Amino acid sequence: MNLTDDFILKCQAGVPVLLDDICAVYPATLREIAGVGYTKFLMLIQTILITKPVLDKGNEELEKILDSMNEFQYFLTMVSMDKEFNELAKEAFSFFSKEKVSFSLDPAQIVIGPLVEKHFLDESHFFSLREILKKMYFLDDGEEEIVIHEDDSPRVKDIKRKMIKNRELVAKAKKKGGKSSDLAFSDLVGSVALKVPGLNLNNIFDLTYYAFQDQLKRMGWQEEYDTNTRAALAGAKINKNQLKYWIRPIRGTGSES
Repeated sequence: MNLTDDFILKCQAGVPVLLDDICAVYPATLREIAGVGYTKFLMLIQTILITKPVLDKGNEELEKILDSMNEFQYFLTMVSMDKEFNELAKEAFSFFSKEKVSFSLDPAQIVIGPLVEKHFLDESHFFSLREILKKMYFLDDGEEEIVIHEDDSPRVKDIKRKMIKNRELVAKAKKKGGKSSDLAFSDLVGSVALKVPGLNLNNIFDLTYYAFQDQLKRMGWQEEYDTNTRAALAGAKINKNQLKYWIRPIRGTGSES
């Protein structure tokens, strides 16, 4: 799905995004996230965004089984085999859609709400839900998912596994290098509440997670622009890109820079 202005406004305002006639997807506020705990919130969203593991060589039989599944099938297999994952998945859907769910392997679907209402989340809608969540919670890196198909040649499968591994390593490196290990999410909340006019530690928790990340990103852009402008006026040589104005579009994770 495209990151349209209508979608962004809903995420900023806390208006649910409809996934056809199946369910609504809600932009959580910081207060709701604080209620479950930030660590738990990350666990809930990653449960729905689960990816198949990339195995080391030597597990050919298990590799063959995994290659025969896409992420939707793998998700349903996990909820059927792992009780803890099943409970976490139900909690995740309850948090993001405000609905109770049940899972079915045959037919492969997720039942949203009461069975009699027939709101069935099938494979295509599952991937649509994942795209909505990625954009709504600033997790979209702009890259398409790498899917290993059962009928891919062994060489293509090997290349795709390496690509997935490389992406994981790059993501870990960015996470490690981009933030101080001592900087908690609560530190970001406190900082934005202090810096952004009109916000304080009472009303900042009414912001959606999207609106908070949007403000955090723009706060950084504005600070960078002001600092570089002052430096340029003082005679410092500043690259033209460093003087990019801070009012500009948010793309994907809000990472346009």
